[in-house]
Amino acid sequence: MAARIAVVGGGVGGLSSAILLARRGFEVEVFERDAPPPADLADVQSWPRPGAPQSHHPHVYLGLFRRLLRENLPDVLRDMHDHGVDELPFSGIRGPVEPGDEDLVMMAARRNTLEWALHRAVAGESRIRLHSGVSAQLAEPVDGVLTGVRTAAGVVDFDVVIDATGARSKVGQQYLETVSEAECGKVYNSRFYALRDGVQRPPLQHGSVTVVDGLGYGAALFAHDCGVFSIDIGRLPEDEALKKLRDPDAFDRVVALFDKFAPWFAAGNATPISDVVPMPGLRNVLRTLKPDAPRGYFPLGDRVCLTDPTFGRGLALALAHAVRLAETFSTADGDLTRLNARTTREQVEFVRPWFDDVVVQDVARTSLWRAAVKGESWQDLLADAPPNPFLMIDAEEHDPELGLAARRYVSMLTRTVDTTEVYERIQAIMELSEAGEQAASTAPTYTDVLAALDA
Repeated sequence: MAARIAVVGGGVGGLSSAILLARRGFEVEVFERDAPPPADLADVQSWPRPGAPQSHHPHVYLGLFRRLLRENLPDVLRDMHDHGVDELPFSGIRGPVEPGDEDLVMMAARRNTLEWALHRAVAGESRIRLHSGVSAQLAEPVDGVLTGVRTAAGVVDFDVVIDATGARSKVGQQYLETVSEAECGKVYNSRFYALRDGVQRPPLQHGSVTVVDGLGYGAALFAHDCGVFSIDIGRLPEDEALKKLRDPDAFDRVVALFDKFAPWFAAGNATPISDVVPMPGLRNVLRTLKPDAPRGYFPLGDRVCLTDPTFGRGLALALAHAVRLAETFSTADGDLTRLNARTTREQVEFVRPWFDDVVVQDVARTSLWRAAVKGESWQDLLADAPPNPFLMIDAEEHDPELGLAARRYVSMLTRTVDTTEVYERIQAIMELSEAGEQAASTAPTYTDVLAALDA
């Protein structure tokens, strides 16, 4: 008889894990404290998700995520395509896509749309019971084994409990310890808009994203499904002046500074469909199990690794974790509860290069922004900064192989661009300082942004 599995948390990681396990013969029950999605995708923008505040912010779906979805949940991918999710090329100027680069695309979708499609897949699985609007805690371990979950109705016994409750949850925190932690150095402010009916989506710079790489701030526009798009403007956590971005009128005045975004708003093409939502307190966190954690407790996704949303890696890492866990369970002999220490250790080893890379990138960006805001010489910091993949892409007219390496890295199809060969190729095109100055010169200055906020 297959093990009975509880999944606590019905976000992307939890739902994906439940589907993958059910299709391998396991009986799964999902406990999600938020309400289920609306039946009609047209209503998904107003779906309240207090348990997933990140749903109010833009997401990108990188090549690795798309590959994992294509290989493991192809029906979910088809359903998203059937309901207005486009795949935008991220293959650059090289011509035809080379073998192995089929996933150099970005999916244009809202987070809520992805979860809506996952819920539809869950509804079609007879081995999954979904408890929406039900808050679940972990039951007390017995003889070192976690035996189930506790709800308002009492304790429900399970053989294994998967904790997919997210980065800031207190569920299971007594069983986790931090391996590494660092601030992201950024506060996000996001707003969603919708194109008028019949308006064609303007061209984008990088797959589903257009980036404004400023000094002291940063901005990006994200294309989503069904004519919806969003804009995010990031600031330093300590920057009191840019806190005014929370005001919708001030936010839109700053947005109007960005020439790259202008086609989306020309002739009244778009209207806002949300307030400006800030997202403070962001940290990169890598966790593992404590030595005395009970058997049968399996943290998943953001419970193990949380990275700066700037890089869009969280969804791919969570889905990769769900796939690995399902494969491990389906091929294991005997007691599944004893696998938690090994599978968590393996996930930490898998995500560690991505985590460390994000921390290095965050430190470099934050140092540049702080120098620029203080009026200090930020150019001196460029020589020690890690390679900027978007500058590498911008230089691919001169070095297509450099651009391809950057695109694969951004898509998470390769691990790093921080190699001696990459540095040599960058130096052959331009000095790093010149590259940085060229990029910065295309964006409004920090002073321009302050003036727009105060207009």
